[in-house]
Order: sequence, then C-alpha cells, then structure tokens
Amino acid sequence: MHAHHHGQQLRIASANEARALPTLDSPRFQAWVPEHWRCPVRRNPHAAAVEAAVLSWFFDLGCSPAELARARKFDAAGYVGMPFPLLSKHHALRIGKYLSLWLLWDDVHVENLENRWRLTSAHLLSNVRPPHMTRFDEGWWQLFQEFAAERSPRWLDALCAAMTAWSIAAVDEALMVRRFRELGEVPSFEHQLQVRIATIGMFATVYLLEDGYGYELPVDFHAHPTVQRMTVLANQIVGLGNDLLSCAKDIVEGQLNLVTTLMHERALGPAAALETVIQLHDESLQEYDQLAATLGTWSPAADPYIARWVQDVRYASLGFTLWEAQAPRYSAHRLVVDGAVVEPSFLFVPVLGSGTAAPPDPPPRIH
Repeated sequence: MHAHHHGQQLRIASANEARALPTLDSPRFQAWVPEHWRCPVRRNPHAAAVEAAVLSWFFDLGCSPAELARARKFDAAGYVGMPFPLLSKHHALRIGKYLSLWLLWDDVHVENLENRWRLTSAHLLSNVRPPHMTRFDEGWWQLFQEFAAERSPRWLDALCAAMTAWSIAAVDEALMVRRFRELGEVPSFEHQLQVRIATIGMFATVYLLEDGYGYELPVDFHAHPTVQRMTVLANQIVGLGNDLLSCAKDIVEGQLNLVTTLMHERALGPAAALETVIQLHDESLQEYDQLAATLGTWSPAADPYIARWVQDVRYASLGFTLWEAQAPRYSAHRLVVDGAVVEPSFLFVPVLGSGTAAPPDPPPRIH
C-alpha cells in the first residue's frame, strides 16, 4: 500500500518486512511522559489467571468459537494487567470481565449498529431482567448483579449513565466510519477527536476504579469542573495513544484515524501529523498534572481515596497505551515513511519536586 503525501512516500509494511528496514529514530516521534505516570509494578501479578477466567466465562455465556478466538486475540492479560497493575485478584477479574465483554460486544454488535446498551439501575434494583437478552446482555446482567450487591444505587446509576452515553457515541462513530468508507467523507479533526473522547471508554472506567477500592468517591467530586476536565483528558490521552499506535492497522482496515485525518485536513505529511498528535498527547498529560495539583481537599475520609484515584487514572490512561505498544493486533503492521519505519516511542522523564508539577518543557520540535 503506497501513497505520496507532500513529498513523503507512505506505505504500510508487515511486521516481518519491517524488521529488514531501517527505523527513523528521531526525538520528533517520542512522547514525553513524566515518570510518575508509569506504575513501578509493570503488570498485575494476577493478569494471566484473569485472562483464563475471562475466556472460560465467555464460553459459559455461549459465545461462538469465532467470538472466543477473537477474544483470545485481545490479550486480556495485558489489557487488564498493564492499566490496572495494583488491583486485587477479585477486582482485577471483575474489571477484566467488564472490559473484555465490552470489547467483544463492541466488535460483534455495536460497530454493526446492533444491540444498544439496555440496562438501567431500575432493572438491577428490582431484579427484573430485560426481555430477549443476548449472551452479551447476560454477561452485563451478571456483572451488574455483582455491583448491585456491593455498590449504592447512585453509583450504579452513574455507571449505567456512562455506558448509555458511550453506546450513543459509539453509534455516531460507526455512522461516521460508514460515511468514510462509502462516501470518502472525512470528518474534521476536532469533531473526530471529540467522538474518540466519547467512545474510548474512560468515562465508565474511572467509576470501575472505585469498585476496586470498595469506596465511592463523593458526588460533588465527580461533579467538580476540574475533575470533569481531568476525566475528559484521561479519555483524550487514551484516544490519542490508541490512534498513534493503531495508525498502520487502521489504514490497512480502511478505518478513520486521527493521524490520517490530520494529514487530510491540514495537508501534512505523515511524519508531521504523527508529531502533532504526539504533542497533543504530551500537552494532555501536562494539563492533567496541572489540574491535579489544584484539587485541594474534600474530607479526611475521602482524601486518601481521591489521591489514589488521581494516580490510578494516570496509570490506567498510560497503561492502555503501553499495552497497545506491545499488543500483537497493533504491531502486525508498521508505518514506513520514505523507506524507514516510523513508530511513536516513549521517553520517561523524571519530574522534580512532589511529582505533581508539570514535566520540563520538551525539546523544540522540528517542523
């Protein structure tokens, strides 16, 4: 697959072919990540056991052999183990089931515009199952029954609302991809980024962290404009990281990607577009840290959990990207620009002081 973009030749190589090519090693393609975003525990010790249990659960739900094969490719051990390195085995399994079911349901039904989110806290609290449940609905029902036994109605409401909002945005995204494939219609970068923020999944995931603590953060904490902005940034960080690392895969599959949309919108070459998205990723981490430093205190009971949540959102936001950097489904294809492999990498930079300050300014970027 060859294309010329503003003097640069872009093509996609298989991982095998890429091994024989030079790598364009440049600071331009390094994301600058403050060291405190990376957990000292690189992977949850229960990760492999969680993956085996998730696959067994899918089998029990009645998933087809093709769906089970697809689920095996998710690398649930890495997908749970890297973003959530500190969860107990019990909670790592629950979040592992949740995220893996979400991925499979999205792949099989949601992207084909079938079966939207159906559960409400009213279903759960009255213990009345929705009619005509699919195997995916059955999985959600089981998980939310577990939550209902331990979490408040308010918390269940917040999680169901986040999933409903995600389901609506996922339909918007599926329609956007369909227009791209059938009509060649490319959305604006800003619109596509906003849809990515809405569909990447961190709005729900930040609540799942609280389940791991057995403690629900105060309502006014989640409602606070600073916390809401930090949550948007967490989604943005995961979304940008995903598109940076899945760019080659997305081109091969005819998917929209923020890097290629930027090339189209601003008439950029592939290297400059990658660099621009990396810079936006770095700025999102800096803004999150700047906001986290202004949070202040809530209550003696809540403050230790809030501090833990702020840090765990860092670990999860970066952890998903670090998982993608080594996951087979992303590394099967490589971007080749002017005969050299180009891939984003991470430079972990120490931060002086308390660890909440913004990292030093990155080196000037060459345009």
